[in-house]
Amino acid sequence: MFQKLISHCAHVAVSLILISCAQKSMEKSYGNDGEIKKIPQTEAFWLLDRYQKQKPRGGTTIGVQPKIDKTPKNSFLRIAETSSKKQKDRLAILSMVGEYRATFEFTEVFGGILNYELDRPYQSWGTEIVYPVVEDENFISLQHILVMYIKDKNGETQGPYVQKHWRQDWKFQDTTIMDHPKYKTWTFENISKKEAKGTWAQKVFQVDDSPRYESYGKWIHEKGASRWISHTTRRPVPRREHTIRKDYDHLKGINKITILSWGWVMEEINDKIQSPNQYIGTEYGVARYQSIKGYNFKPAYEYWQETATYWKAVAQSWESKFSKKKKICLRKSVEKMPLFMFHFMEAGEYAKATVKDKKLLLKKPLQTINRFIKNCD
Repeated sequence: MFQKLISHCAHVAVSLILISCAQKSMEKSYGNDGEIKKIPQTEAFWLLDRYQKQKPRGGTTIGVQPKIDKTPKNSFLRIAETSSKKQKDRLAILSMVGEYRATFEFTEVFGGILNYELDRPYQSWGTEIVYPVVEDENFISLQHILVMYIKDKNGETQGPYVQKHWRQDWKFQDTTIMDHPKYKTWTFENISKKEAKGTWAQKVFQVDDSPRYESYGKWIHEKGASRWISHTTRRPVPRREHTIRKDYDHLKGINKITILSWGWVMEEINDKIQSPNQYIGTEYGVARYQSIKGYNFKPAYEYWQETATYWKAVAQSWESKFSKKKKICLRKSVEKMPLFMFHFMEAGEYAKATVKDKKLLLKKPLQTINRFIKNCD
């Protein structure tokens, strides 16, 4: 089965990692009589939409319907029972661990010029686990892994399709924050201990563990919810737009993460900027992670068990680069292949290798990363 999954991943583009679907696949019909009705949020698949006028980008793939898990996580319940602010923060971060149906919505809301043309909304969804890789006192690492089961035109279930997804690392009072000043370029900027005091930095990585963006902020805990609001951070053009939009080259974004009894939500307010400082427009995004149960995530846990040591070597290779360089610049491709293709294939080789060969294969991550790092202009 693992070979099937790796083979599948080897020929799909990153833009297809999240399988898009029509609204009809997961949502009830509420009639067309024009009556305004209140509906339970668990039955509303898309929260932001102007589909009456613009068809959202995405396909019509239908997925297997999961069951919503209404039981609050123990880590969430313990937030209210804990007096230590730092431990409340840690429990909030660890409350993101679990099994989810995730929905992703991004909608342009306004532009800089009077006749700015609003792009089509973007919608995608996935079923994924969030797995705790590291749970130290001042550092927590969470790995996302997708498992998709798709209904074909005959109604038959196809899958599972497993995909290592993004990773988020949380560090307490981090004084070195990663920035993205331009395309395929990351720098590391120092902030004062005073500014970092009491904050948690969230560093986000691509599916291949290469850098994406980082920001920092403080957790606020209230009855019923814990919230983290970031500082503004520069980040790359998202995968969902880098092949279709050429009018901007980076985002300036603010993230808000809200931990709730039923899951968690990440909101984004992203300004689209053309370097050096030309404002283009603004989008609002919401990623909603609803806890689910009765869904077969076993392939995700098996994948991670078979490849975790390889991906640990990838992450350690990047950390060695971050500690030695103030600036990192990457090539778009090597041998006409992006970085994630190399790592996915190497992870597949590692999973099938003998113990002796596994030791040799753990040298590959650094070698591969070195091929993509170039001298910065």
